Amino acid sequence: MGRFRRVTFPSIIAAVLALAGLLNLATGLVPLFKAAAYFQLDKVPEALRLSPAQRVSGVMSIFLGVLLIALAKGLYERRRRSWGWAVVLLTLLMANNLWRATTPQTVLLSGTAIVGLILFHRRFDVRAETKIVYGQIFGLVTVLFALSYGTVGTYLMRAQFNGIETWTDSFYFTFVTYSTLGYGDMLPVTDDAKIFVISMIVVGVGSFITALALVAGPLVETHMKGVLRLMSRFQNLTNHVVICGYSNVSDSIMDELREQNVPFLIVEDRPDLVGHLRDRGQDVVVADATTREALVQANVKKALAVIAAFDNDSVNTMIALTADEHRRSEKGCRFRIIVRVEEEGNIEKVRHVGADEVISPSTLGGRLMARKAVTREGDSTSP
Repeated sequence: MGRFRRVTFPSIIAAVLALAGLLNLATGLVPLFKAAAYFQLDKVPEALRLSPAQRVSGVMSIFLGVLLIALAKGLYERRRRSWGWAVVLLTLLMANNLWRATTPQTVLLSGTAIVGLILFHRRFDVRAETKIVYGQIFGLVTVLFALSYGTVGTYLMRAQFNGIETWTDSFYFTFVTYSTLGYGDMLPVTDDAKIFVISMIVVGVGSFITALALVAGPLVETHMKGVLRLMSRFQNLTNHVVICGYSNVSDSIMDELREQNVPFLIVEDRPDLVGHLRDRGQDVVVADATTREALVQANVKKALAVIAAFDNDSVNTMIALTADEHRRSEKGCRFRIIVRVEEEGNIEKVRHVGADEVISPSTLGGRLMARKAVTREGDSTSP
């Protein structure tokens, strides 16, 4: 029985919300319905002659109606976020209808829905993130609604505007108004037309802000959560190796560390290499490896070693110098500093800036090849 109530109540309250949204749409569009019912589109401008308060209230009714219908889906899915927005919008809806002193059925529905949402708030316990696709669709609907509202209203009232004669003119005027460019070639010439343009701006700004929040907001939020999650994982690493710079030598280092089951991460800021490494599933700190901030992000305080593996000796020297300064200034830092150099003449210089080990792959490789060349087959002397 408890499960039955848990499933059906969100459906009931969602239906009430959708019905309230439809009633508000009808309330806001009733002047157009009256004129269109008799196919007298030429009388629509007369039907739109409302007081400023009625006109603004009608725009609010239409806008809130669209939002309530959209939120009904979230309530049906028992989403906590939709529950909060529904309470806010229903409160605005009641205030709007009480101001108009009309449609008591809508006030009754809104009040009933608010009471139900408050009494059964625990039923809406799904905190899963709203899907980006759903937000994009709703944002697109609000933008299309704003464009349609401005275009249709401007065309029907074209006699009260200067320079508007066709549907193209109406759409052009609507687009220019919403973009805030204001060319000035088309202007309202009556008080009714000016009030309508004000309502257009209210609807347009609200719609575009809503669309931006629904589309861009989840994208930014998802990206930030991913960054914070990654940084948190880095801060939990211990006894790991920080590899500064991606190169062919870095590949060999990573292979060896994998065989020894030693965790590691890479510090790299070149976009093409960062993308390549992440495609391979590697942990990457996107930062300049010569800075202390990069070492802090890599949690170097708890690392086993820092390896400077760039192809450039100057960059590797700077990394060694920065790492040594950080190690001296921070208590508890015991990581080793291992530096790669290509020029044998730079080995002593790098040791003087704090490197614990300086390795020249080219020099070691050359000497090993020379030893192999002079070692006879069967000679017991190891290279």
